[in-house]
Amino acid sequence: MKKLMIGFIVIVINGSISLAQTNFYTNITNLWYQGGGARSNVLEIAEQRLAVNTNDIAGLILKANWHFTFMEDGAISNAYLRAIQVGDTITTTNFVKRWQEFSRESYLRILDIVAENPMTPQQIQTEIHKSLLPKPLPSAKLIEALQKDGYFD
Repeated sequence: MKKLMIGFIVIVINGSISLAQTNFYTNITNLWYQGGGARSNVLEIAEQRLAVNTNDIAGLILKANWHFTFMEDGAISNAYLRAIQVGDTITTTNFVKRWQEFSRESYLRILDIVAENPMTPQQIQTEIHKSLLPKPLPSAKLIEALQKDGYFD
């Protein structure tokens, strides 16, 4: 009986991992939208991906979104610059289209805004409070493009 239960748990875990990869976009956007503590799960997923591959564009995008959403000034510029560096090397059809049409320029504008408009500690606290509310993942369309390209298969 114990072996049967262990076998069942292993199958469920493996199925969940596979499902998470197949539905990466859905899982990530749902976690992000929930706000609050669920968003920390998105950061954990990003960090896990980056621990395996420091050039994982999905991890870099998610981490950049996290730093910007929670106004982590010391990390925003580095995160966005790294996402731009790696994003420029991705050659899959859907990602390239989305990246070139909109996202790359948005990332560069964010870098300019952060550099030109430093926030006071009070403004940062206000933004952090707002960031806990449910709202869509800022770079959801990039993650969706990666999924359409088979990046998570």
